[in-house]
Amino acid sequence: MYKVVLVAVLTLLMATAVPAAAPGHKMGNMAQKIAVKNPRIPFKFGVGMKKFKTMCAQCHGEWGEGSDQGPPLMHDFYKPSHHGDPAFYNAALKGVKAHHWKFGNMPRVEGATAKDVARILPFIRWLQKENGLY
Repeated sequence: MYKVVLVAVLTLLMATAVPAAAPGHKMGNMAQKIAVKNPRIPFKFGVGMKKFKTMCAQCHGEWGEGSDQGPPLMHDFYKPSHHGDPAFYNAALKGVKAHHWKFGNMPRVEGATAKDVARILPFIRWLQKENGLY
C-alpha cells in the first residue's frame, strides 16, 4: 500500500512540475506560472515585500511566479549563481535587454532607487530560498 501511495504522489508531482530551461536557452512567454509558496514573511523583509508588490509584482507576479508581462523570479535563471545581486540592481535601475525570455526588454523601474532595490533584493532571495530554488 505504501508503495502505491508513493508512486501516485511522485507521478502527480512529476505531472505538475514546470520544466526548467537549461541556462542560455531562450524560453517564450510562459502561459503557465511557476507555483510559488508564499510563506509567512519575517518582519525584516516586510518593507522589501511591500516595495516588491508596488514596483515589481505587476510584471513578475505577486510572489515572483511570473505573469504574461514578465518572467518568474523563482526560476533557475535568477539564482545568485546565474544572476547575481548586481544584475538585479542593473535591471531595476537601468533596464536590461531581453536575453532569456521573449517578453521584450525590461525598462528601468520608474522611480526605483538603489535603496529600494537594497530592500527588495533580500526579500526576493529569501523567497527563492523558501521555495527551494537554492
